[in-house]
Amino acid sequence: MKQYLSISIASILALSAPGIANAQLYVTAEIGGVPTVSGATLENFDEPSPPILTLSGAYLVTGFTGYSDPPYFSGSTAAFFGESPTYGYDSGRYVAVTAGGSATFSFSTPQNYFGLLWGTVDAVNYLTFYDSVNNVIGTICGTNVPITPSNSGPNGTGYVNITSTTAFSRVVATSGVTSFEFDDVAYAQAVPEPVSSVLFGAGLCILGFALRRKST
Repeated sequence: MKQYLSISIASILALSAPGIANAQLYVTAEIGGVPTVSGATLENFDEPSPPILTLSGAYLVTGFTGYSDPPYFSGSTAAFFGESPTYGYDSGRYVAVTAGGSATFSFSTPQNYFGLLWGTVDAVNYLTFYDSVNNVIGTICGTNVPITPSNSGPNGTGYVNITSTTAFSRVVATSGVTSFEFDDVAYAQAVPEPVSSVLFGAGLCILGFALRRKST
């Protein structure tokens, strides 16, 4: 039976902290979901590497590698991105960020929306957003994503949509464990609508973290 989970959260940063831009990040996650912004640029990594992506200690891989498990397709995600199979483990290329590595998306035009199929969510998987002058806008971590943690099956992968009230020029994926797996990225210039949400301080990303092994 297909299962779906959706939630909205907002992360309000400590705006007085130096080097952090005044921004809010709005997050939604849905098992089997798709990008929530129409007209977004889509990237499924099955073609040659996109020029916006730089990998360091991160790799474009297929299947189970021994250090990464592929994201799991359900719902409408695979069809939306032209992937197959519609249900089951991703058989195409996906990004795997190893512990201490990074996958960096650099945009020539500032964006307000970023989406990705986030698999085997770990508490110490991070997405950090930067503005055009390299200030940190905010960070989303695994504990901000309401998906079953460290689960490589259908309940452990969700489509995560992130919008920012401040435009970003760079998104960096990092991980404290092996590894942060994702596929099917989307990005666009789209300012989020205000939502009723639970507010999370920036410190949430560092509370309650424990290194978790991927389940198989």
